[in-house]
Amino acid sequence: MDTVTVNAKTSASSAATPRLHFSILSNAKLASEPNIFLPLTSLEISGPLPGGKQLTRPLKVKIAYDDGEVIVSEPYFHIHAVGATRVEALTEFRCILSEELDDLTADEEELGPRLKAELRYLRDLIRMA
Repeated sequence: MDTVTVNAKTSASSAATPRLHFSILSNAKLASEPNIFLPLTSLEISGPLPGGKQLTRPLKVKIAYDDGEVIVSEPYFHIHAVGATRVEALTEFRCILSEELDDLTADEEELGPRLKAELRYLRDLIRMA
């Protein structure tokens, strides 16, 4: 149950009729106010990746929600993963980052300019632990 704090004071008006002035603290909730939880839309991840890899710096990812699924993506090359929950999507995203680096490295000689840029980005972002 929420507690509402009211600060009240009376004062005399020019007509000599007492008036009651009150204020409700800004953090108080009205009884009919619904609880609104805004979904998380971005997050910084850091730390280990599968395959013995490690992020070299925190990576800000975007989080979106669509049709009961959570989508995690990075903003530069739109590498993304999907999961039923935010934890599942983030876990899958870490796997995909690691696998993407492996796949691009294996095909490095055949990559076009865009994928070469993505490989440079991933090599800067990820190192072997």
